[in-house]
Amino acid sequence: MAPSDLLDLTTLQNLVELDDGSHGLVQEMIGIFREDTPHRIEDILQAAADRDAEAFSRAAHALKGGSGALGARTLRARAAELEALGRGGSVEVGLDLRAQLEALFQASLAALEAYVREGESRQA
Repeated sequence: MAPSDLLDLTTLQNLVELDDGSHGLVQEMIGIFREDTPHRIEDILQAAADRDAEAFSRAAHALKGGSGALGARTLRARAAELEALGRGGSVEVGLDLRAQLEALFQASLAALEAYVREGESRQA
């Protein structure tokens, strides 16, 4: 997937502008995203294993929020789908949910890091 498919560049640009053109805020948020997202994914998977639709929806909502705040568009969209599924009382997501979420997370993380590198090289 292309970075433009994975990322909401408007959100990222707004974060850079909030930081007076620097990428420090985005870098800090990427650090939190890198650390926090695997836990969010595990919460979703555990809720699915427990067949707890309410916990599943809450965990997906948390992933959606964290992803959206940083502009990880595709991961946010998948989390929104999962949240809606859980709100509807279901946790039926198929066998590949772990691989799917981890792949989206890793691709989003790589695209975010590339965005920062590119932005910093333009500043130099």
